[in-house]
Parts: sequence; C-alpha cells; structure tokens
Amino acid sequence: MSITRRNFMHKAVAGSSLLLGGVGSLKASDSLAAGAPAAGESVSPQGAAPDPLYEKPAPITVAELAKRETAGVSAYEVNDYAPGLYKGPLEPSPPHADLNPRKAIIVIWKDGSHRFVFSHEASYCPWMELPNGVGLCNQFFEGNNGWAELFNQNGRKEHNSSVDIIESGPEQVWVRWNYCCVNLWDDSNPALRGTEDYVALPNGHVWRRLTYETLMPDNPDGYSWQPIDFFALAPSGTTWKDLFPQDPQHGDYHVGSVIAAYRNLQYDVYWSDEGKPRRRGNAELLLEISHSPGFAMVMPFKAGYLFAVLGGAGGFPPEKSQVVDHSFTDTGGWGWGAARWDHWPVGWLNSQTHFYKPGSPYPYSFGPFSHYIVDEPLKDVKHDYAIEARDMKLNRWSERHVYYTLTGMSHDLESIRNLARTWLDQGNDCAKPKSVAILA
Repeated sequence: MSITRRNFMHKAVAGSSLLLGGVGSLKASDSLAAGAPAAGESVSPQGAAPDPLYEKPAPITVAELAKRETAGVSAYEVNDYAPGLYKGPLEPSPPHADLNPRKAIIVIWKDGSHRFVFSHEASYCPWMELPNGVGLCNQFFEGNNGWAELFNQNGRKEHNSSVDIIESGPEQVWVRWNYCCVNLWDDSNPALRGTEDYVALPNGHVWRRLTYETLMPDNPDGYSWQPIDFFALAPSGTTWKDLFPQDPQHGDYHVGSVIAAYRNLQYDVYWSDEGKPRRRGNAELLLEISHSPGFAMVMPFKAGYLFAVLGGAGGFPPEKSQVVDHSFTDTGGWGWGAARWDHWPVGWLNSQTHFYKPGSPYPYSFGPFSHYIVDEPLKDVKHDYAIEARDMKLNRWSERHVYYTLTGMSHDLESIRNLARTWLDQGNDCAKPKSVAILA
C-alpha cells in the first residue's frame, strides 16, 4: 500500500529499519511515491545498518587517507581537505564554513581511481571526484526562485548542512546528508529541509535517495522541483582543453551529453576555447530524451566519464521530466553560455553568483544542464519559470515524493547507456540499494 512521502519520513524516524529501501510493491511505471515494505520483506538486502561503534573514529589527514586501503569501499572523515586542489587559506570563518571548513567525508574504492566527496567548505553538496581534481555534482533541492539554497554564507554553516557516516564499509558505505536551504542574508526562516541517503557499493557506483520537507507550506519559495543541477567543479587555471576531449574536425570541446537508456538518442553540447557554446543537438531532441523512460546525463571528461541516471523507475515520471541546456535559451535553459563561477566550491565571499576570471586562485564551477520536474515544459524560462513556481499543486506533488538516482564513472557513452537500462529494468528495486549491487 503506497503512502505519502511525509508519512514515509515519519515512519523512518520511528524505526531505523525503514531508513533504506522503503518502497513496497509499486509498479515500475507507477514508482512515484514511497511505499511501505511488504510484510516480512527485508528493506536492507545488503545488510545495511549503523556501524557497531561505541566511540567515533578520529578524523585523519588527506595524506593518511592516501595510505589507506579498502577491501571494497570505505568512507573516512578527514580534517584537512580543500576542494579542487585549492592550496590557499580557508579563513576567516565566516565567510568560509564554520568550525573546521576543511572537514570532509571521502568515499574510496578498492578498484577505482575516483572518490566521492562531501566537503564542509562546499556545503557538503557531494561530487564524484577524479584524480586531477575535477568533479561532477548533482546539487540539491534548491528553493524555487533562488530565494533559498546552500551556495551562500549561511548554507555553509554546520547547523544548516551536515553529513554523517552511518555505515563505513567495506561491503557497503552509507552516508546521510541533511540540509536546510536558507536565504543569502538571513537563515532564521529556512525554506525547506532536505534528506539524502548515499549508498556506495564496491563496484564503484552510488545509489542516491533524495526527498525534502517544506518549512514554508503556503509559500512557493518553500518548495523545489529542480533537484538535479548537473554541474562540475574544476581546479583554478584549467581550461576546456585540459578537461575535455577536443573535436578534431571543429576544434571545440565535448562538455556534456544526455543519452536515452532505451533508444539510440543522444544530445551533445560543445564549447569553444573562447568560452562560448558552439554546437549542440536540437531542442526537440533534448525534450524527447527527457520524456523517455530513462536517460543518463554525462560529462565526458578526459579522466573519466561521470554520469547520473534518472528515470520513471527511480521516481522521475517521464511526462514531468525536462532536461534543459543552459548554454541556450530555446531548450528552457537560462542562456548562461559557457560561464564559469568561483563562488563555489570554495566559499570565499557571501555570494550566490560570482564569475570566474583567469588568474583567480579559486576553483570554479560550471553547469551545462539542469533537470526539472514540471507539468508543462519550459520554453521561455524567463516567462515560464515563474508560472511553474507558483503552481502549488505541482509544488506539493514534488514535496510528497521520493526520488532515486544512480551515479558513477565509466569510459564511454554506450557502457553508461547499458548501465542505465540494466538499473531501470529492475523497476521497484531501483528504490533499494541492491539494485546497484548487481551492476557491472
């Protein structure tokens, strides 16, 4: 019997056995709401449970972490991490993260060169990190209209965003992230509270469950229907040539793809050395992929293809899905072009927008795509966004549901397509960590 997201969260608080995999007998096409587990069904097929500890392990240094090995996958707290290979000071505090801004939770794999990082300085918004310091982040439930989020001074405070290792490996890692989206200038009235679980398996993949609770039930700003901003961070001084493969014919760089899981459909975007968008697929193709049963959003870095998989079986109904390309406006995007910002991941000023300029010592971020949950596709975002944001029926729908994604690293688009299809083919089981365990 299906239950609303709110009741699911109440049950989760009442019993830790519901903390993972809390979906019952939903059909794959119907998997839009969380459900109670069937009688006698184990909601923890991987044996997930809090670590049996009486004393928390002390944090270690990044240098010590480099010497650690794992039999499968493990999570550690470190006390001297900085995003994007940044070497400068993280002070004063604020505007940097409070307490220890260099605190981070880092997930490592036995057979993987990539890591999964929750950095306090970066509001704990996690990313898959490659050895050259570049990483892919899928963001969080940002409050409608940008009134409340985490990429600001208040969002970096420990009491507004916190992360805990629940299970540290080596058979499975389970990390929980709790956050409140808050206003840039005043965090006394948070807009919403997000709860996200990340389960990492020895095969190098991460299962994510994300949901939120509004704290402003009568205000559109207290809701979110954009849980997936598909963006990256990179070390200061790096260029597209350093990060992405260059097209031999056109001389531009392939910075992003959206591929359908069940059809040979692919939308690509290319940026130039001059920092401008140059080529891409057509807007109709991107919307067609968005409305398919499942798809993967991919950044094809030289160091590895990082991806996120979404689909109907993971709680993202095809008819409500829209991926937008922010390089242009005709896909429903904001027309950012190939912009780079350096206000995140290192929070060096109290800003939600600051454009990166060559010579800046700070890592920068950039984002070609976003995923929206909408009733009607956005066409002219400056007009349509405000209409969708005021739709309280859509807002309440988004708040009642639980969503699941698959993230990881590969080396080509076709293997990611196969992974996406294999995961989504499991239907209801996409809402359980075991759905990721069977993947290659």
